[in-house]
Amino acid sequence: MDPKSAFRYAWQPYVVAIALTAVAAALRLWPLQALGVRLAWLTFYPAVMVAALYGGFSAGLLGTFLSCLTALYVLPVFVDRPFIRDSADWLGLAVFFATSSMISGVAEAMLRARAREKQANEQLEAANRKLETANQQLEAANSELEAFSYSVSHDLRAPLRHVIGFADLLQAGAAPALDEKSRRYLTTISESAKRIGALIDDLLTFSRVGRAEMQPGAVNLEQTVKEALRELRQEMEGRAIVWKIAPLPEVHGDSSMLRLAWVNLIANAVKYTRTRPRAEIEIGCDSSQDNEIVFFIRDNGVGFEMRYVDKLFGVFQRLHRAGEFEGTGIGLANVRRIVHRHGGRAWAEGAVDSGAAFYFSLPKSATED
Repeated sequence: MDPKSAFRYAWQPYVVAIALTAVAAALRLWPLQALGVRLAWLTFYPAVMVAALYGGFSAGLLGTFLSCLTALYVLPVFVDRPFIRDSADWLGLAVFFATSSMISGVAEAMLRARAREKQANEQLEAANRKLETANQQLEAANSELEAFSYSVSHDLRAPLRHVIGFADLLQAGAAPALDEKSRRYLTTISESAKRIGALIDDLLTFSRVGRAEMQPGAVNLEQTVKEALRELRQEMEGRAIVWKIAPLPEVHGDSSMLRLAWVNLIANAVKYTRTRPRAEIEIGCDSSQDNEIVFFIRDNGVGFEMRYVDKLFGVFQRLHRAGEFEGTGIGLANVRRIVHRHGGRAWAEGAVDSGAAFYFSLPKSATED
């Protein structure tokens, strides 16, 4: 605001207070005086109130002083008898001054509260705009990162296949001519290349989960779990596993994504109960919550320390050595990403050598559509 406009705006409340006092005085002289109304302050109260609500305490106080001066010195000029004639009138003047001052103070507090509310709303809007911008930048960065990961992973697969293929050919064709140490080197090269291949495949799957368009529809989770078990039957051959599978509801979601989530969760339970002579795995759900259904899978496997629970769902995060349990550390990250895309959450509980429980939730609004 330029200085001239600021000066003009600063004087506006006082000009309004003077004008309102003049209007109140004119109304007091006519028609109220003609009607014989004796109450001197009848028209000045609204004038002070409007002035205070428009300009705050100082404008209201100016209107109060002008009203008192008008009643004492200006109005008597136009009438035969003064408005302030006895002690009751003087008491009315004092009450008017006190009440008008109080009204001006209340109006000032209201104006300040309104100004603070306006400032808070502006700050909130600015914060929301910044947050929206930050979210857009984060989404763009995530999209770029996923595209980069997908491109790099995809481009690495062809040369890696060549490494594995030629290493296998060298082992098959030149093994008799190589000593034990050289054969061990070739085996290490082949196994390491295959492990990198598994990492790339899992990374591609993780990237696809984030990039793929969801195809929502009705999903029979009992059938989904059965399909996951059939897919993992090779890992379960020769194992003594006791399954406890409770009835599961039909939900609304992407069937292929939810199937992948269950495959990862069940494979995780099967793998980490391998050291148990008799594994126990339980699958069920809890629909007692008002806004979500919680699904779980529990096992009596090796478990984990709860202080590391935040690492479980991270990419390439593992709590056990590769020599103990194979894996790439992406399966549970896929589970969390799939669940988040369905509007749910995922978490885990466990204790070392006492098993683990993995949970995920889906909104009831989604399951009941």
